[in-house]
Parts: sequence; structure tokens; C-alpha cells
Amino acid sequence: NTALGPYRETINALGNQTGTVTVNYYLGTVATMTLTGNITINTNNITNIPAGGSVSMILTQDATGSRLLTSNLKYAGGVKTLSTAPGSIDMINVFYDGTNYLASLVTGFA
Repeated sequence: NTALGPYRETINALGNQTGTVTVNYYLGTVATMTLTGNITINTNNITNIPAGGSVSMILTQDATGSRLLTSNLKYAGGVKTLSTAPGSIDMINVFYDGTNYLASLVTGFA
């Protein structure tokens, strides 16, 4: 008999981010970042993700806030507006079905 330990995902801390953000699936299925400027996350910026794979991105606004997201992922309800308050935390969850990058944005973690 083999006993498995508890499952946990690998976190890839990307630090301060502005401009185009690349999330590499192989480096961790959870990417954390602090936004120090407006960011872009497009389908070609999520690298090495296999069909059936998913990634989560935790985005924290810096002390200035009001950082914006540009993205061509397919968001649930078409909503891709980040919280703008300084220090606010949002999360983007992305599932890749082999063709589409299906994303959901959850805002306003407190």
C-alpha cells in the first residue's frame, strides 16, 4: 500500500510586474505578483500549459493602485476589470481546454 501526502500546488512568486506578464505553467500552477503598472496577459503569455491544465494568478495592486489589465483570454461574463484600490487583491483562474483559455476573475479579496 502506498500512502499519499496532502496535495498542494506550487507557487511561482513573480514579484513586481508591469507590461506583458508571462506565466510558465512548469514553474508553478499559482503565480503571485504585485502590479506596479498596467499589465497584459494574453493566451501566448501562458506558456507550457497542457490541454486540461489550469493556472491561478493572484494579483495585488501596489501602494498606488489603479493598475489595469489588458487580456485576450475568454472571461466569464466578459468581466476583466481589476479592483483599483491600493493593496487590493484579485485572482484570475484560467483553464485551457486545448483551444480556449477560459478565465474567471474574482475581485476584492479583503
